[in-house]
Amino acid sequence: IEILISVLVLGIGLLGIAALQSSSVRYSQSAQERTTALILAGTLTEIMRSNPDVARTGSYAGDCESELLAEWALQLQAATGTTTCPEVVWDAGAGVYTISISWQDEKVTGTTNFAIQVRP
Repeated sequence: IEILISVLVLGIGLLGIAALQSSSVRYSQSAQERTTALILAGTLTEIMRSNPDVARTGSYAGDCESELLAEWALQLQAATGTTTCPEVVWDAGAGVYTISISWQDEKVTGTTNFAIQVRP
């Protein structure tokens, strides 16, 4: 009887460890998507800063259809595994771009979004 009880306790413990491993993999994948999206947002800010004359006219504002953003948006969509289109808004009065990225993350939270402001 003691051996059966100890095997049962060990089995329950191993099932708990397997569940933790599964959760760990999901959270790691979600964190990798967020990190990659943040890096790509930083890449866009550097692209804007490398061409300040064009950036200060608001040319980078738009969505996936914008000529200057199309390739970057495709990279972002591939990194996050979604077809959601990021938004880049130009505030001429403040001279600031706002980069908004949002996507469905079914692995963990449902929706992930963040916004970055950059001055070219």
